Amino acid sequence: MRLRILCLCPLLALTTQLHAATYLVDTTSDDGSAGMQVCDSDPANSDCSLRGAINRAHANGGTDTITFAIPDTDPGYVATTAHWRFTPASEYPYVTDDLIIDGYSQPGAEENTQTPEQGGSNATLKIELRGPGVSAQSTGLHAVNGDARLTLRGVAINRFQTNLQLWTPGPHHVEGCFIGTDITGMLAAESTNGSGIGIRLNGQLIAGDGTPASRNVISGNPYIGIWDDRNSAHSTIQGNLIGTNAAGTAALPGQDYGIYAVSIGNGALVGGSDPSQRNLISGNTIGALNISPQISGANSQPYRVVGNFIGTDFSGTLPIGNGINPQSPSQPQPSISVFGLGSCGLEIGGDGAGEGNLIGFGGREGILVNACDRAPIIGNRFVLNRGVAIDLSTSNADIGPTPNDPGDADANPPPGGGAFLSGNRLQNSPEILALVYSGNYVTLTYRVDTDVANATYPLRIDIARGRAGQAEFPVAIDSYGAIDAGLPKSITFPASALAGGALVLSATDAAGNTSEFGGEHLFADSFE
Repeated sequence: MRLRILCLCPLLALTTQLHAATYLVDTTSDDGSAGMQVCDSDPANSDCSLRGAINRAHANGGTDTITFAIPDTDPGYVATTAHWRFTPASEYPYVTDDLIIDGYSQPGAEENTQTPEQGGSNATLKIELRGPGVSAQSTGLHAVNGDARLTLRGVAINRFQTNLQLWTPGPHHVEGCFIGTDITGMLAAESTNGSGIGIRLNGQLIAGDGTPASRNVISGNPYIGIWDDRNSAHSTIQGNLIGTNAAGTAALPGQDYGIYAVSIGNGALVGGSDPSQRNLISGNTIGALNISPQISGANSQPYRVVGNFIGTDFSGTLPIGNGINPQSPSQPQPSISVFGLGSCGLEIGGDGAGEGNLIGFGGREGILVNACDRAPIIGNRFVLNRGVAIDLSTSNADIGPTPNDPGDADANPPPGGGAFLSGNRLQNSPEILALVYSGNYVTLTYRVDTDVANATYPLRIDIARGRAGQAEFPVAIDSYGAIDAGLPKSITFPASALAGGALVLSATDAAGNTSEFGGEHLFADSFE
């Protein structure tokens, strides 16, 4: 009998150690000593700081939850905005075990109820973590140990050099937070330039999930909204406002990049086909997205950018362009920049309903693809970007339309083999040969000057209505087979689809290399 008791005691101790607990924070004090770790669920008995609660959670194990019930007599209460501000004197303890920090538990906090179609975020936050300023080496919250997973809800966090650092595999959840803004979401919390980062991750991130309550505002960070250093599990970024105020009506100054992604071998989904999953990525001074994959060969989990509004307000009609730096107006930048070697590991848009992005009003190109290949760009709408809609480049200095070359010979690999050193191997764009109206229909005749040896056939031909060389509305899709290579091919579609606009065509080979747009013409009756 004694032997059985000895065997069970360690198991009982382990069960107790892993029991999840809830800790109630009732003060903005930064004291993390034992006296501030009482953290009872009854506010009358609690004496608990955020630092103390994190210390308690670290010692306990299991998935713990931190909630808030702070009186308005607390020294950290800000009467003008009726919220509570935490100003830690040093970094908070690292998150070393699964932890949920729920700012919506503070009385008076309210989750967002608006969908992306209805507007921005109407969330009311009550808990703010405020750092010393981005010039100081500081991190707001930091998940760093082993398999620790952090869920952050309903918290404004700002003025740290890195507001949120997620350095474990995750998944980590960020829901209904304001990252980089003040408590209202309408102002940038940091007024100076610097290297401030909203979220920096080397693990799986779920930032919003398409529900109104999970919608984040990630804006006003002086450098990058989301910096993805990850080469691990697939992340999801859905339904957020990245670069704008909480209303989705204006840019918050200072954020250079909305999303900056490198080494993205396991991909991500930015946006989604349902309007509820749409991100608004606008007003970022250098670019909405900068994607630098390091991938060899085909990628089974591409980095997908789907169904977003990029460079507009929440309605998709008013301009809040990316890549327009008021401090350096002579150096505009692309809305989306892609640079890498080998496969881009990237898809922008898609065939399904709602998968195309709206990319508008940017300071330069809509999308710049530099050096890597196999980046399909289909189903998107481009509106009044100041540069070409899609630019395939061989270097950062090689900007602007690339003329078609005979047979598409510039698609060949460099001498001696190796990776392509040009964007989407400089796939030639379609050329319009004729456009003839007959009754309510119009017949388009075009060709693509690409030898079979220089592309993977068949080619997909996207035909759109647009202006200024930018495809605004899809008209038709055609298939251009190897038997057609270099030869004229015709397709007929309703004349009403053009609505008096210009034709804009692109070609995408079977490996996913999309061309620049070509063939823009405006016709009254027939080809001229």
